[in-house]
Formats: sequence, C-alpha cells, structure tokens
Amino acid sequence: MKNIYTLISLFLVFFSFSQTKYYNFNAYEGKNYLFTMNQSNDLMLNSIRYIGGNINDGSLTKKQQKIYTSCLMTFTALLGQAITHEEGHRSVLSEFGIGSISEPVFDKNLVAKVTGVTDETLMNLRDNDFPNYIRLHTAGLESDYAYLRKSDAYFNFNEEKHAVLYPDYLMRKVGTQFYYLTNLFSMKSGIKESDDAELKRDIVGHDLYGMIRHLHRPTMEFYRYTERNDLTTEEKSYANRMAYMSFLNFLNPNIWKEGNYNLSKDLKANFSVNYSLAPFGDFVEQNAYLIIKDKYKINPYFRQYFNKSYTFLAGGINLHNYTFHNDKILLNSSLDFWQQPKNLEFRNKEAVFGFGLKSELALRFSSWNNNSKSAYFNIGAAYKTDGFIPEAPSLKEDFQVLLGIVLSIKG
Repeated sequence: MKNIYTLISLFLVFFSFSQTKYYNFNAYEGKNYLFTMNQSNDLMLNSIRYIGGNINDGSLTKKQQKIYTSCLMTFTALLGQAITHEEGHRSVLSEFGIGSISEPVFDKNLVAKVTGVTDETLMNLRDNDFPNYIRLHTAGLESDYAYLRKSDAYFNFNEEKHAVLYPDYLMRKVGTQFYYLTNLFSMKSGIKESDDAELKRDIVGHDLYGMIRHLHRPTMEFYRYTERNDLTTEEKSYANRMAYMSFLNFLNPNIWKEGNYNLSKDLKANFSVNYSLAPFGDFVEQNAYLIIKDKYKINPYFRQYFNKSYTFLAGGINLHNYTFHNDKILLNSSLDFWQQPKNLEFRNKEAVFGFGLKSELALRFSSWNNNSKSAYFNIGAAYKTDGFIPEAPSLKEDFQVLLGIVLSIKG
C-alpha cells in the first residue's frame, strides 16, 4: 500500500509540472503590410521557443546546456532584440503606407536602424500627426516591453521552461535597461547627421533624446539625431526621471527564476511591474498572473499613464490559452480600458475614455503522436476606439481580422 501511495505521489508531481506549449503564428492581422509589431514579436518569440525547445529538451548535458545558453544570449544581444526593436519602429511607418528599410545588424557605430525615409516625409508626419511621430521614436522600446510581457506570461502560466527562454529574456531585460540608462549621461557617439545621405540616415536617431526634445519643443527646428547636450535643463530632468522609473522593470520574480506561488490548493499566482513609453509620455503597469484550478489562466492589470504633469488610469484583463471541448478549441481574449489625455497630448489635462476588445478562437484540425502534438486554425477579431494600446497598430479607431496557425505540444 505504501508503494501505491508513493507511485500516486510521483504521478501527481509529474502531472503538476507537465506543460502544454502553444506557438501562435498569425499570417494576417488585418493590414496590407508585413509585419505588425505583434506579428514580428510573435514570430521571433515563438521561433526561439520552438527551436529552443527541440534543442534543449531535457536530454542535454550540463556542458551542452551552457553552450545553448551562450549561443542564445549571443544571438539576442547581437541580432534578435535588434530585429524586433527596429521592426517596432518600422511598423509605425508601415501603418501609414510609408516604405522603409530595417537594418538590424549593428553598423560601425554599433547602431541598428531603420532607413529609407526622407526628411520631408518625417516632417510631414510630425506636422500632421504628432502622436504617431512621437510613437515613431518610442515604438522600439514599446516592442521590447510587449515582447518581455509575453515572455512573462509563458513563464507564469507554466507554458515555457526557463532553460529554453530565459537566456533570451535576460539579455532583452539588460538591453532595454541599458537603453533607458543612457538618459543619465552624455554619449559621444561620433555620429553626425551630415555624414550619411538622407535615405541612409536612421529615422529618429536616439529614441529617448528625440522623444523628449520633441515632446517639450514640438515646433523647433527639425533634425533627427538629438544628443543629450541638445536638451534643456528641464528636458534633462525629464530624461533622468525616465531612467530612474525604468528600474521598476526589475520588480519581477521571473528575473530571479521565481514565481508560480501557491496561494491555495486551487490558485497559483505571480506578478510583475512594468515601465514603458506612450505617444504622450510613459506608463507604469502592475500585472497579476493567476492560474485557477490548473485551467483558467488570467492576467488582470492596472496601468497609470503619465504626460507632462497629469496621471490617467487604465486597466484590463486577459484570458490566456483557455481550452475546452476536449482541447479541440483554444480561446484567447482581452479587454482594455483607459483614460488618456485628449488628442494624446503631452500637456493636456482633459481625459478621454477608450476601450479595446480582442478575441481569438483556434479550432484543432490535426493531431498526432497520441494527441501530444496538435495544430489549430486561428481566427479572431480586434476592435479599439481612439487611443493607445501597446502593440496595437493604430492610434485611431481600428478593427482587425486575425488569421493564423497555433501549434500545441504537450510535454
């Protein structure tokens, strides 16, 4: 009898740590261009998870695991993060039908960039759609934030092993933090705007310096490459504030490979605090990740948006990879609601309410290996009012149809 209890206990331990991994690849998101910010992040993140999961499948020796970790960290540091960061910038231009070229390979000045855009085009965007011009600066770090938030969900909902994804996660955390900390000191980059032909220049130069200067002085003389020394005393103070606020991103147990705290028999939980940028300033976000009865994976969040002098409240909830009908149907849904400054202005006190809804339903059409592997056809829709949702393509009222494939692997 004792042996039977031991076997049952071992089975329960194994079952509690088993994982079902979902890899979402949307081929179409209602736009006539490739890729949206969401698509490029999903493609990179799920490719790393899928390839890494097949390599680091638990059969590696410690030496092989170290090689895998080193290779993934090197890839993320030299290319992986630069690809998704620059795709974030490029996606803002694509939404307006403005062609551009992503160059994620670091040049001689150790800079990755987006090129192929004239000064006239950029000035026209600044003069006619200022919030999107600011977002052109912030979209790279917005993409970094969204990518890391998705990684948190995979960790917290027990859908990915730290051994597979953590090297990528850590390097992105470090890279993003370093970028924010450049706000604290002057960097002699050696880059001069006049050194390159117009179409070879980066669209915004230093993301943060350019954002800060334009928010405070939107009508001043146009140029792309803002340096810290170009900022006023007030603007430098704002830059310092952003750098210090970015340390909030370390209030996250996943950085230390901790989480999934058992609050009760039926409830596991984790949390994170995030800091990132908006087209009118920045925001702080508090996330809870809840697993209820090992079935419902829910991510409620609260968010505080800031422009120059005012605070605007927001929140939402995400239902993550909920399966039903014998795992034949997979559902993801989200609700976002917010107050944001009218016209997304940096100095406006008046608040405007907005909301967004998104739902994706995936239907299983194939399974193999005794149902341990499955493929789903994914279809969904998203609607939002005027306003900013991180990773959403448009700042205006928008409706999207979403089509793609989801792969599922039980481990």
